[in-house]
Amino acid sequence: MGRDSIADKIYEKYREKEEEGSHTWLILYDFNEVKPSTRFWDNLKRLQNKSEDSSLLQYSVFMTHDSRIAEAVADLVRYYDGDVLKFRGKLVP
Repeated sequence: MGRDSIADKIYEKYREKEEEGSHTWLILYDFNEVKPSTRFWDNLKRLQNKSEDSSLLQYSVFMTHDSRIAEAVADLVRYYDGDVLKFRGKLVP
């Protein structure tokens, strides 16, 4: 049996949390003066795959409709020493 990834360990904290409505979550992040580890991108992809409606909009903007994924992505960025801002809103056409 393999070890759990950082993404799985972080997500486990939020897995049982009840989903909050139908908000759109934007996670904006930056890694000051350093390039993020390839492990960061692997773990971000793992979190993205846990929700059908999560996506990377730009290099440093992640969008999801699942508050649990939003919390986990923010924690993942902090784990890799990045700065993060989390926004909740409503996507309008």
